[in-house]
Amino acid sequence: MIKTMKALIKREFWEHRGAFIKAPIIISIVLFVLSLGVYITGMILANKSGASDLADTGVRELSKLSPEKLVMFWDIQMMSISSLYLVVLFFVLFFFLLGSLFDDRKDQSILFWKSLPISDASTVISKLLTAMFFAPLVFVFIFLLSIIAIMLLYTVILLFHGLNPIQLVWSPASLFSGAKIMLLGIMVQMLWALPIYGWLIFSSSISKRRPFLFAVFVPSIFAFSWYWVSVLTFKFTNFSMFKEPLNYMAHGLLPYASGSVSGQSFHFNPDDGTTISMIINNMLSSLASIEILYGAIFATIMTALAIWLRRYRNTT
Repeated sequence: MIKTMKALIKREFWEHRGAFIKAPIIISIVLFVLSLGVYITGMILANKSGASDLADTGVRELSKLSPEKLVMFWDIQMMSISSLYLVVLFFVLFFFLLGSLFDDRKDQSILFWKSLPISDASTVISKLLTAMFFAPLVFVFIFLLSIIAIMLLYTVILLFHGLNPIQLVWSPASLFSGAKIMLLGIMVQMLWALPIYGWLIFSSSISKRRPFLFAVFVPSIFAFSWYWVSVLTFKFTNFSMFKEPLNYMAHGLLPYASGSVSGQSFHFNPDDGTTISMIINNMLSSLASIEILYGAIFATIMTALAIWLRRYRNTT
């Protein structure tokens, strides 16, 4: 069973190498090029205008920060970069699950896979496990490589300006902190997004032609139908009923939004040394929400239905 599951997960990576591996690598390259481009652009503009070197000014300002603010600066950098990876990861998994059970019916490869001694439950669960654990772990690994690359870039820039990179980069910046932020973000995202994952894999199993339309328009039609029933029956005329579902989706898209669960608002402010820890604490507290349990039950039901549908559907 373990060998079968391992082979099925490897299959998902072979078939979706671009989404699971190339996408985060491209993000890393773009971030590195942008960081280098901003520095070079500052130097070029300063040389052309004859004004003070903007890049040198920025580097000097960084060197004036206290050790506590340097730690905060790097925490903010890591959280900001991890936010980008998490948003991209959500959309990668969205389209992966949306096509997970539809694509092999569309290209008829389902007939080959069903000829093998592999159960439908194993196939569906392997796709869900790939989305919940293994693809996110690849994103974490490439995120850490991206952070190291950016730290090396800062090191070269600081050395060029005659400053100490150990004091300004490697001592205040903690890869362990970056890994903790990213791993916690992925765990919170996974738990809040479970009902979305379950719905997507069900949509992929039941749709005959366009699973995207089914996944998006069916819940939208249901929501707005319920809204108009409320309007006509209870004279309910505002959209507050959509607030909780939208908040739920926001937590699945960007787990740092779970800080709003307690009703607080968070801003990245270097003068407030507790901002990062407050967001982390609120993410942890959001895991105790009863909504996550309801979402897990819904995801289990949708996954079971997807397994049942796959058992009896060989074509679109």
